[in-house]
Amino acid sequence: MIPTITNNQFENLTKREKEVLDYMLKGALVKDICKELELKSNTISTFKKNIFKKTGTNNVIELFRLANQELAK
Repeated sequence: MIPTITNNQFENLTKREKEVLDYMLKGALVKDICKELELKSNTISTFKKNIFKKTGTNNVIELFRLANQELAK
């Protein structure tokens, strides 16, 4: 089931979470995001967990679909 956007969950993300989200949606691996943002993998994993929680998604596929749904508006 594709989650539906309510009050645009992406607005609730911090600036850094949006940066991580951008890399995730481009298909970047955690190690690549770590290198680009100069952060440790545990930090990226925490950002990912927070992004999933705030957007109501469980994985990158759902997150990608949600982002596409938002762009289609």
